[in-house]
Amino acid sequence: MIDPMPGSPVDSFWTATEDQLLARFGSAREGLTAARAAVNLEQFGANRLDAQRDASAWRLLARQFVSPIELILVAATILSGVLGDWTDALIILVILLLSGLLGFAQERNAGAAMKALLSTVEVSAVVVRNGARIDIPISGVVPGDIAIVAAGDLIPGDCRVLTATGFTVDESALTGEAFPVEKLPGVLPASSPLASRSNSAFLGTHTASGTGVLLVVHTGRQTEIATISARLGSRPPQTGFERGMTSFGLLLTRLMVIFVVAIFVINLLLQRTLVDSALFSLALAVGLTPQLLPAIVSISLAQGARMMAAKRVIVRRLDAIEDFGSMTVLCSDKTGTMTAGEIQLDEATTVSGMPSAEVAALASLNAGLQTGWKNPIDEAILAAHPLPGDVARLDELPYDFLRKRLSVLVDRGVADEATLITKGALESVLAVCTHVETATGVVPIERVADDIRQRFASLSASGFRVLGLATRTLPATHKAVLGDEAGLTLVGLLTFADPVKSDATSTLMDLASSGISVRMVTGDNRLVATHIASQVGLDVSTVYTGKDVDAIGDVALARAVLPVHVFSELNPVQKERVVRAFRAAGHVVGYLGDGINDSPPLHAADVGITVNTAVAVAKQAAAIVLLDKDLKVILDGVRQGRRTFANTMKYIFMTTSANFGNMLSMAIAATILPFLPLLAGQILLINLLTDLPATTIATDSVDEPQLRRPQSWNVRLIRNYMIVFGVLSSVFDLATFAVLRWGFHAEAPEFRSAWFLGSILTEVGVLFILRTRGPFYRSRPSRWLALSSATVAVVAVAIPYSPVAGVLDLVPIPGELLGLVFVITVGYMFATELVKHLFWARSMSRRSTHPASNPRF
Repeated sequence: MIDPMPGSPVDSFWTATEDQLLARFGSAREGLTAARAAVNLEQFGANRLDAQRDASAWRLLARQFVSPIELILVAATILSGVLGDWTDALIILVILLLSGLLGFAQERNAGAAMKALLSTVEVSAVVVRNGARIDIPISGVVPGDIAIVAAGDLIPGDCRVLTATGFTVDESALTGEAFPVEKLPGVLPASSPLASRSNSAFLGTHTASGTGVLLVVHTGRQTEIATISARLGSRPPQTGFERGMTSFGLLLTRLMVIFVVAIFVINLLLQRTLVDSALFSLALAVGLTPQLLPAIVSISLAQGARMMAAKRVIVRRLDAIEDFGSMTVLCSDKTGTMTAGEIQLDEATTVSGMPSAEVAALASLNAGLQTGWKNPIDEAILAAHPLPGDVARLDELPYDFLRKRLSVLVDRGVADEATLITKGALESVLAVCTHVETATGVVPIERVADDIRQRFASLSASGFRVLGLATRTLPATHKAVLGDEAGLTLVGLLTFADPVKSDATSTLMDLASSGISVRMVTGDNRLVATHIASQVGLDVSTVYTGKDVDAIGDVALARAVLPVHVFSELNPVQKERVVRAFRAAGHVVGYLGDGINDSPPLHAADVGITVNTAVAVAKQAAAIVLLDKDLKVILDGVRQGRRTFANTMKYIFMTTSANFGNMLSMAIAATILPFLPLLAGQILLINLLTDLPATTIATDSVDEPQLRRPQSWNVRLIRNYMIVFGVLSSVFDLATFAVLRWGFHAEAPEFRSAWFLGSILTEVGVLFILRTRGPFYRSRPSRWLALSSATVAVVAVAIPYSPVAGVLDLVPIPGELLGLVFVITVGYMFATELVKHLFWARSMSRRSTHPASNPRF
């Protein structure tokens, strides 16, 4: 077994020889055996940075009981039992236990469902096991694995480079270095700093170009990035959903402290016992808190994720659902979203536009012999002109997004000669050419450059993507270097077609009507981007290029981007700046991309969106994965995200207002009644029973207007809602107190029994009023919500007449009192319907008149 002690070659693994490292991990250049991989996995654990992802069921169960209020209540309850009242103490403890078990069961089921969904889009790595290449989840990579990486692949751990072909790595996430770093085999001194370890590649980075064979040395929490994260104590920025939950929690905490202290002091002043006063106050605190909120949120988000999966949208991070639903700007490339995504080679021509078999053959060699990033352009070339079998690749200069060129050195069977074939963006290729091959022979480029650019503009304006193809003769024994891309001869042009989708225009209009503005963000040239944008209905009155973006500072760019719908000729850094500019302007920004160059903007967006066929680095950066690259799928997913968020907010709106009303009522009743209006166990049972229908609220339908506009947290609206409907609830409660106490002369047992039943029936009944913002009779609840609510109502009516009534200090309710409870429930429902109409009408009026007074948080 391996003992990675500090100072050993495993720690300073860049100082060890390759054979030493292979021997330490029981590996070989043919890879690990399956048996040894299992041993290493057992020793080093899964390749994950976050230990919480392996949280046990016991840890999840314990989390249900760690609320400070609940712990204080348990301690006070045990104290009550020690003082002799074990019956009430056991009742309270049993109710708390049932509530915790319910939350545990729901959260565990939701977590299992999400794990199954995420397995469908998990990022994989290519490793060698038992001498064969296989794809495995990155979480299954272990020290000793031989990993094969190419452009766009994630580095699956901290690794040593065994072989490299034009292998460069983007280490910006780890070292801050903006440019890709070349990696080569070798041994380095132990003192080599992280940024200078050219023989090593690290977890958290990705392959920018070329290919590499790596030996994995460290995984998971033993990696450099894990060490840095732990030392800095860093965590990702809060999402919109997390910020909303935090603000909501602070609101509840302030209310809870005020009410608990006030009620406790009032009861002591009324000379009630210290223990009863403490239990009553703490039970009210628990009653105010939406006890099942974590479970309800988990259920709603997991249910939403399942329903989004049915719409071909996989959610990798649950808390992104809220940002997905509140998205106002979607930045997207055109390929596969606005166009069909089926790139075809239209023509391979000479520079004058004549079809050329030689140009097609050269393009096929360049596309087929390169070993880096497999891309749609090369696939289109090879589909039209398959690679011949009588040629050999000698070397290559992989594509990168700065040069925008790819060169392959080829042996075409000419003695002592090799041909360097360069393909890339036309201006990038022209920049390294000195001559052009024409029908009359090879001429200096200056003589025909203007004609070439005019042809390029004409083709681009017609929607074709145009690449240049150039060659140079070199010695057969030559090893290619970047300096060889000079003095080339332009031999032809390659034109590619990708027709616009027939439904692209209507889909963009549907997104706009749903409050989402689509902006084209592409690396293609301005003319092609403008042509496609005009065909799909985007505003092309102002089109920005990468040069325009670079010419503007960050603050000014946040203003400048607002009227611009088309951004072209952008590199990854410029795409990231555009995304950040829209965010700085106050928008919730989604970014859809699937290439290597899309990783920076995917990280920068509020919602990173990619497709299941994306390169690994893009998939890892995204929060949402589409199983189909189609804007319609995004629209379906956004609507489902809004439905999920709306249902989560229903629980928060209704539960906090009902709980606030109950607490306010009991605080007032405690000052005017000669007895406590409810006992602690009764309060907790009400809280438990009325929370049960909420576990099915994720299945409920949502008003269509809520699906047509972005949704977001608004704690001020929650506060106002809680006060308005909580006070309304208290008005009916106090009326009920008066009738019970002075109309029916009800003493403590009858009073508590009637109010226990009334509290549950009114909260369950009003659920059907408040679950919709329109008239309740026009919106049908889900079957499960209706069934669970009816069950709770029946159970509540039965409890005072059941054998458990005595244990709960409840008594059978006389018929006339029972009738009064039903009348009050119906009256309360009608009053709530009226107030609801006025509340939402006023809220919408204020939003349209004073949009700035409606903050997100």
